[in-house]
Amino acid sequence: ISVFLDGVRQNEADAQEVDFDLLLMEHVKRVELLSGTASLLGPNSLAGAINLVTDRGEGPPHGELEASGGSFGMAELEGTVEGRAQNGWDYYLGGGYEREDGWRVGAHGHNFNGFLNLGHFGEQRGIGLQAMGAKSVVASAGSIPESLYGDPRVNFTPGDLETLNMQQMNLTGYVPLGGGRGTLTLFGKRFDADRFNVNQAPDPNVDALTKTYTMGGTADWRRRLPIGTGAVSLRFGVDGSANWVHEQIVNTPSEVGELVDDGIGFGDGEPALGITTDVKSPSWDLAGYGIADYTIHRVTLSAGARYDYIRVPFQNQLDASDNTSNSFHHLSPRGGINVDLGGGTSVYGSVGGSFRAPAIVELACADPTASCPLPFALGDDPPLAPVRATTYEVGGKLLRGNVLFDASVYRTDVRDEIFFIQSPGSLVSGYFTNLDKTRRQGVELSVSSSLLDDRLTWYANYAYTRATFESDAQIFSTRSNDDFEDSPLFGPNTVTPGDRMPLVPANQVKGGFAARLPKGFRVGVDARWIGSQYLRGDEGNEEQQLDSYVVLGARAGFSYKAWDFSGVVTNLLNSHDPIFGTFNANEGTGQLERFLTPLTARTVNFIIRRTFGNPGSDTDD
Repeated sequence: ISVFLDGVRQNEADAQEVDFDLLLMEHVKRVELLSGTASLLGPNSLAGAINLVTDRGEGPPHGELEASGGSFGMAELEGTVEGRAQNGWDYYLGGGYEREDGWRVGAHGHNFNGFLNLGHFGEQRGIGLQAMGAKSVVASAGSIPESLYGDPRVNFTPGDLETLNMQQMNLTGYVPLGGGRGTLTLFGKRFDADRFNVNQAPDPNVDALTKTYTMGGTADWRRRLPIGTGAVSLRFGVDGSANWVHEQIVNTPSEVGELVDDGIGFGDGEPALGITTDVKSPSWDLAGYGIADYTIHRVTLSAGARYDYIRVPFQNQLDASDNTSNSFHHLSPRGGINVDLGGGTSVYGSVGGSFRAPAIVELACADPTASCPLPFALGDDPPLAPVRATTYEVGGKLLRGNVLFDASVYRTDVRDEIFFIQSPGSLVSGYFTNLDKTRRQGVELSVSSSLLDDRLTWYANYAYTRATFESDAQIFSTRSNDDFEDSPLFGPNTVTPGDRMPLVPANQVKGGFAARLPKGFRVGVDARWIGSQYLRGDEGNEEQQLDSYVVLGARAGFSYKAWDFSGVVTNLLNSHDPIFGTFNANEGTGQLERFLTPLTARTVNFIIRRTFGNPGSDTDD
């Protein structure tokens, strides 16, 4: 999936991951979701795309200050100032700090963020500047052996720490061009990460250091032309980026408590295991796209395509003879039809192709004879093929009164899916490979309504997902290690067509309501039920699945003049059901076990918000 912030891609260049802790959700006013294949939005959009639209200044100068606190040392302070000047310039400035002590032993975190939007947007011309920065430090607790799950607060390998730091600046503008509108967006981004992972002895601990600098832009042109009794909307553009990625991995002894820097290494006079990886990758990508929507009466026909070229060099700083480069290119077409049947009813159908190129860490860890220790010691390995997908989807919407029904059916056929295979030689290493065929197909249903002049809103969603392997594969798992053939969890993990993919629940149900009550009060409840799912390492579907679980949340609030008070409860039932599972050896007992990650504990958070300078507010209070 691709994630955009005001149209700028947020997938990081090293592994195409999205670091949600850095996305500044406090300053996002709207989330746009494009489900299904997003052919025209570039690589990594096989399952769809999300665009986060941030706040802009409106009205006379005003601001807001928010303070909150709650369970497990949770505390947060946020502030914003915004407005629009008489000369048309708007501004929005925000920032904040949050911290929390984790529910599980040794877990904690804090986050800083700052954000600026400045712009002048008119009907014909506009220009805007956006600047942001965020830093996140999180000590987390991973999965624990099932034999210790009686106390899910246990941290089996304490000391995992992730530090993320990001700064980004965007400049965008639009002008009349060729009878339509031309838009240009330029951006620059700096990202660095330090991820320290503690492993069970005798495997070493791993410290992964990433530094990335990215520059890029998008040029876009749109025009609408009348043709006969209809009209065609045209859109053409190019986008590209250049990335400078530096990856380093350092191994240290697993006896964390004895780490002492004695000037020659770590740990009681013993030298550190040292740097195992030092790789630079000045990658770049360039793409062109075009789309046409032809509307006649109540029918809209769409067609478009995107061509991507991606180059990923590999420069080994420890061995120059290991240098190489990988190139990928692909044409992704898309077509569709939408019919407005009147009375709030419409139906649609679409088919589209998409792809994603292998990430740097995948390309550099693709040799089954030289597995990579987590989070991957990169080397020049055999090239991987890009992932290619074709998605078919039909659906419709039905509006009856104030109730909206939405339904869709889809199928995505995937070729050369990139899959991580655990190494037979180590419990904390593996490699990436291409699987011939996989498939996702399913049904999504939703109903929502607004009653009593929007004083009561409610929704209910259901999703059925069948994610399967569609070709034979022999995927090694710790379960298939001959050292554990006497364990009841031992199995060959042989994959045949039709086997379900791990960690994808077949059924999900979500629902909730929100009500605005008299005298400024409001309440709301949300619930979700997640169905059973196979554990990672059980691709052959030979073992018991994780049980289904339910999560409830509730909120209540009260507003009076410029003040707002609210309370939010998550995991109302305080359930500790496992939400993730895999298989590993418990080095303390030597036994093969299921390793499980519990649902976080119930939390209660109280929020006080005060607005300043809003029209109609009592600023004397």
